[in-house]
Amino acid sequence: MKGRTYTYVLNKAEEGGYVAKCIELPQVHTEGETLAEVKKNMRDALTLALDYIRERAKKEKGEVLEITIR
Repeated sequence: MKGRTYTYVLNKAEEGGYVAKCIELPQVHTEGETLAEVKKNMRDALTLALDYIRERAKKEKGEVLEITIR
């Protein structure tokens, strides 16, 4: 399966470094001292959030279905 692209907003933090928030999953946000660190942290945060969502979906009653959007 082809990966999905996520969009995030990046801002400079007042105390230095950067903060970022995912547009598609607004509960996912992160920070970092450098742009590279923010990108890595965002990838990690998205992975954790999506894993959590998938695990939670498995506990739902009924049939769990998936859809791929390109």
